[in-house]
Amino acid sequence: MKLDKSERRSILVFAILFVLLVLVFVYTVFTWRMDNTQEFVTSITKEDRTKKGENNEDINIFVAMTQKESWPGTDANGKSTIGAEYDGVIFNNSGKNIVDWSMTIYMPKNKNGEPIPGTFDSSWNGEYTNNGDNITFIPADYLNVIPKNEEKTYGFVMYAGTNLDFSEFEICGYYRTILPEYPGFWVATVGFLIWLTWVVAWAVMDARARKLKKQKAHDEKIIEETMQVFANFIDAKDEYTKGHSTRVSFYSQKIAKRMGMSDEEIKMIGYMGLMHDCGKIAIPDDVLNKKGALTEEEREIIKEHTTRGGQMLENFTSLPGIRDGALYHHERYDGKGYPQGLIGKEIPLYARIINVADAFDAMNSDRCYRNRLPKNRILSELRNNAGTQFDPEIVEYMIAMYQEGKI
Repeated sequence: MKLDKSERRSILVFAILFVLLVLVFVYTVFTWRMDNTQEFVTSITKEDRTKKGENNEDINIFVAMTQKESWPGTDANGKSTIGAEYDGVIFNNSGKNIVDWSMTIYMPKNKNGEPIPGTFDSSWNGEYTNNGDNITFIPADYLNVIPKNEEKTYGFVMYAGTNLDFSEFEICGYYRTILPEYPGFWVATVGFLIWLTWVVAWAVMDARARKLKKQKAHDEKIIEETMQVFANFIDAKDEYTKGHSTRVSFYSQKIAKRMGMSDEEIKMIGYMGLMHDCGKIAIPDDVLNKKGALTEEEREIIKEHTTRGGQMLENFTSLPGIRDGALYHHERYDGKGYPQGLIGKEIPLYARIINVADAFDAMNSDRCYRNRLPKNRILSELRNNAGTQFDPEIVEYMIAMYQEGKI
């Protein structure tokens, strides 16, 4: 399937947009994966909470531990101790999910700056290890993920020589985000949907355009073939003018192309060339094919083929202006032509072109009253009649083509 220039341009634009969307998506996925593989470590102290406030949203991860109740007891050596339940909470205010996390709880210190020793009695929601200086907390599997804006609890019962105030914590883990949380994901997704809509719409419109173009080509072929058949009927009335309408159509198109006209304009003047002598159908054969000199009355009858042709094509509205070629192709640039005696640019452009093509073919063909003229005579006639019979600009195109051997 051959693509025209506009179709190739559209496909190129679609391809560039698709590549850009892919790059945005790839960059977003890359950023997402990088963000999800970076470990974080956050230290939280009592001073931080006091300074920012326990519910301050500037704290990404809020951790606190409070003593619920306590009771006296003794250790294995009979020394007095205090047992207490310590309940903790960790709140994720980071805007991202936290996974694979663990926490270090630092033991409170005495007046000498030494960690206060303590012994676990029980614990919940994870595994706790006390190495003297701090407690390492590894959450149970069901607590391994802390969704954003949610909290998890933990705690234990511990015996120590005094009530303990846990105020320093360190959390390490990984932030996890889902891909739709990245703007680039939505840019790529929405962009792709728009791109897909454009592609589908373009494909549908292109299919319709191709169908219409195919139908138009078919219709034009019918019109051209119909006109060609009709032109053959016209030329068949005179054995000396066989093929004349086809040649005039060909020469007219060649001139139009040299003048830089569009493809549609060239096609239109081709139709006009085929139909320019259609009025001859109404001319009696004995006048049209008379081998001797015509009388003045017979000349007037011959001239009627222009007006007859204009009348025949008057209602041919599917090709606007097609009657101009039949009606005006015998008008002269100096105003001495027929049927209306139009002067210069008053004569429609297409008719001025057909006028030159028609005269050239008449001189370059055998007629019932004379033989084909030699090349130098034809060139002389074209030059000598520039500005009188012919449009001086248009006739130069015909002269140039004839000298170059293009016709």
